[in-house]
Amino acid sequence: GTRPNASNLNFTSGQIIPNAVIAPVSANGKVCFYVYGKAHLLADVNGWFAESQGANSVTPARLFDTRDGSGGVAVSKVGDGLGGGTPIEFTVTGQGGVPAAGVGAVSLNVTAANTSVGSEGGWVAVYPCGTTPKVSNLNFISGQITPNAVITPISTDGKVCFKVYGKTDLIADINGWFRS
Repeated sequence: GTRPNASNLNFTSGQIIPNAVIAPVSANGKVCFYVYGKAHLLADVNGWFAESQGANSVTPARLFDTRDGSGGVAVSKVGDGLGGGTPIEFTVTGQGGVPAAGVGAVSLNVTAANTSVGSEGGWVAVYPCGTTPKVSNLNFISGQITPNAVITPISTDGKVCFKVYGKTDLIADINGWFRS
């Protein structure tokens, strides 16, 4: 099929970067890999979803990118460097192939880019808005590009929040959703 404008893994020269990816399989049982740049790729399968389990794949799509403001977010880094700052609240229902109703959770690929943080490192928490996150979904150090697959419930109004400890540009791509 057509290559989407979304990424599952981001890297710079010399990095070894893992990520979990949820991808739809074509009618003939294939998944395509595309690399912008040069890299050795390793792919391991660790599971699958049956359609009857409520997992629904979509063509991967960019929801937002704070580097260029796509998706209607501000062009600015997220976080204040000390764990404060305003989280991004983003409505995922009705976006990128996700229905407007009947959704309980989404599968995202979230990337932190242009990161800056003290020696203790930084993190991004992805969670249903209106709750308080207790864990991080991805962790980074200054100057790193770090992606991670995230499955998160959504709030009752269809939103997901993104909180940052440190400062980073954030990119969120959708690749699936789960029924409520």
